[in-house]
Amino acid sequence: MASRTEKMQDVLRTLRGTSPDIIGAAVVSIDGFIVASVLPSEIDEELVSGMAAAMLGVAEKISTELMTSSMEQVYVRSEKGYVVINAVGSESVLVVLTTKEAKLGLVFIEVKRRCADLAKVAQAAA
Repeated sequence: MASRTEKMQDVLRTLRGTSPDIIGAAVVSIDGFIVASVLPSEIDEELVSGMAAAMLGVAEKISTELMTSSMEQVYVRSEKGYVVINAVGSESVLVVLTTKEAKLGLVFIEVKRRCADLAKVAQAAA
């Protein structure tokens, strides 16, 4: 029987397989720890998790204070690509790294689908 982490890895592999523009993905706890990932070896998981937690904190504060709502998604665009962070329930986030050529609309659709899958895996394990 597959563990929760293995099931999440499978969901992340499915996400990464949907587009060659998705470089990698990770599920990060709200405390900043990697739960599961399919990141390239040259990308430091701890750096991704730490940065995601920092970004999550800022995004949550902005969303709560300015929009009186909880954060659902935030993304950063750079000259090399995008980092998309999307809530997966209340305990973790999905971090997706893409190339600059990525079609964000398609990425957002896949992120939404995979977040639903990840939430089911997390609930089943609880």
